[in-house]
Amino acid sequence: MAKSEIVVALDIGTTKVCTLVGEVLGEDQIEILGLGSAPSTGMRKGVVTDIAATASAIRDSIAAAERMAGVHIASVYVGITGEHIESLNSRGSVPIAQEITEEHVYQARLAARQITLEADREILHNLTRQYIVDGQEGVRHPIGMSASRLEVETHLVTAATSFVENVVKCVQRARVEIEEIIVEPLATGLAVLTDAERQLGVALADIGGGTTDVALFADGAITHTTIIPVGGNHVTNDLSMAFRIDPEQAERTKVRHGAARVEEVDPSEYIEIHMIGEEEAREIPRRLLPEIIHPRMHELFALLREHIDTAAADGVRVSTCVLSGGGSQLVGAVELAEEVLELPVRVGRPRELIDPRGTADSPVYATAAGMLQFAAQRTVGRRPVPEPRPLPGAAVRLLFAWLRGLRKRS
Repeated sequence: MAKSEIVVALDIGTTKVCTLVGEVLGEDQIEILGLGSAPSTGMRKGVVTDIAATASAIRDSIAAAERMAGVHIASVYVGITGEHIESLNSRGSVPIAQEITEEHVYQARLAARQITLEADREILHNLTRQYIVDGQEGVRHPIGMSASRLEVETHLVTAATSFVENVVKCVQRARVEIEEIIVEPLATGLAVLTDAERQLGVALADIGGGTTDVALFADGAITHTTIIPVGGNHVTNDLSMAFRIDPEQAERTKVRHGAARVEEVDPSEYIEIHMIGEEEAREIPRRLLPEIIHPRMHELFALLREHIDTAAADGVRVSTCVLSGGGSQLVGAVELAEEVLELPVRVGRPRELIDPRGTADSPVYATAAGMLQFAAQRTVGRRPVPEPRPLPGAAVRLLFAWLRGLRKRS
């Protein structure tokens, strides 16, 4: 690789689009150069609902990041989320004549992805969990080992092709190219989790505006990926309806005065709100906010617990939980999560970044920071074995159409 390389992460969220620019200085060394953010109005629960509005927000976000970083952005790593994201664990195997080679590893991983998918779905990630060499589990680096059979366990993450293609269209309309698409909880995990947490078993919950991205890790590898269709916007909407205030005021009120538990609020404290249709502000007890917020946040953590309990029934033990995203900053969120999950809980911030200005030192930017780390791994070649990756759905269809044309002409 060159002495340094610029990589760019694009996090297209329900409430905002974030562009984070980093310079890869070496393995595990990324310096943050710039950040751009723009309000997002063309997404709902991680899915594109307005291509033009989303493309416009992407352009604004990229332009702001370019000004801060002093660079021109031509390509980006793009995060994707939404209820359409699904995952499963798979296994592939190949016979070995004498010694395991890079080609054997590639073929085993290719075999693991030979699953039956619905016509409108595609595999985005094929993540190695472990290798099994002649029945011996827990092998991390099998190349060079003597064996008669190599098996691999992988974690496959799939997405709805049409939803992926709509994200691609938005980015292309913003006049930038896509380096790679990354499922967001995987990126967030890179940014906020420690190796020890991944080894002991950890649940990651990235609470965004429209969804909460969940990833479970055990024995150092990912075991489960899902998207919970509840996020910070649901809390905002609840406040807006309960107090008859506009969404913008509800969001400000939530951030400044909200709490997930009544115990976090002084019962003698009052706040001002401006109800729709009324000229004069009203004073209300601040304790009314957690009475509205608590049920929604409890619902979110109860859904998270269901996923953790399901994984436990399959033998995956989780010993701790890490919250990230904007929703993790709500007062009392950690304490409520500990009550519902009955696990130790902490807030995860981006780690291992050189960030002199503190540009990305917030759970809000954890996903974008993780995408930079993903990009850095690609850049410095820390993945010596090529990952079998399919062409995007649209590209596959174009390829087959071209091949059919060749047959007709011949």
